[in-house]
Amino acid sequence: MSANTATLRTALLAAITAARPQRGPIEDDRSFADLGLDSLDRLVLVHAVEQATGIAIPDHILANTHNIDDLLGGFGAVIPCADADLGTASVAVETELGVVDDGAVVGAGSRLWHAAQVAAGACIGADCTLGKGVYVGTGSQIGNRVKIGNYACVFGANIADDAMINPHAALLEDPAPRATTPDGRRKQHTDFDQRPVTVSRRATVGAGAMIAPGITVGHDALVAIGAVVVRDVLPHALVAGNPARQCGWVCICGHTLTDALRCPRCSGEYVLQSGELHLLGDTAAACDG
Repeated sequence: MSANTATLRTALLAAITAARPQRGPIEDDRSFADLGLDSLDRLVLVHAVEQATGIAIPDHILANTHNIDDLLGGFGAVIPCADADLGTASVAVETELGVVDDGAVVGAGSRLWHAAQVAAGACIGADCTLGKGVYVGTGSQIGNRVKIGNYACVFGANIADDAMINPHAALLEDPAPRATTPDGRRKQHTDFDQRPVTVSRRATVGAGAMIAPGITVGHDALVAIGAVVVRDVLPHALVAGNPARQCGWVCICGHTLTDALRCPRCSGEYVLQSGELHLLGDTAAACDG
């Protein structure tokens, strides 16, 4: 191993440890997926090393990078001279590429992509991912392991653990929006009516969907692409259309149930009781897996 490769390896290990401090020993051939690093994490790691070394990694190499060995090989392929002096640059992983306003809180391990903004008074839990251009407004309370896709807008919503908000979705807060008060004064945050959306645990809001103020999306529910939701959504319900209407049920794993209330993907089985869907105990392990 050349001196340059050793320096890069040390830097990468430090960056991975910073991104996932809860992980144990890291082997060079252990996949990033096994380390709990998604595609965004991989981009952040490469960007950090590129900044420290001045070496650009071509996209075709990045696309085929699955572990430290791959990444070191990619750098080796583009380093003009194996013995060139890269110095002893250290690499600090960038976990906040977006903007966190004063008074906002972002939990450990959460990542913000370019141009994402967390406004003052918003709180993001641990291990969340906010994609490019995401806006999380004042008063929003985001749980742990939540994923919010590119350019989604969250205005004051309460989002529980493990929920997913897909790109370009909007969670609205004010039922009577106006730019100014009746006397012509520009409205401030305190002038708006606040009826926050609630998205319950493991629920998914599809790309481009609009959730009206005050709506509750039940746990494990799925809001379809482009839906306009103006009524509460039951747990496990699949809703679609404008206005959104329930058109099925979904499993914990996200797949639509058959008419027999069985999941075609994980074989989970459900039963309806008083209009609510319940997972049968003996199939819970299959769904969790």
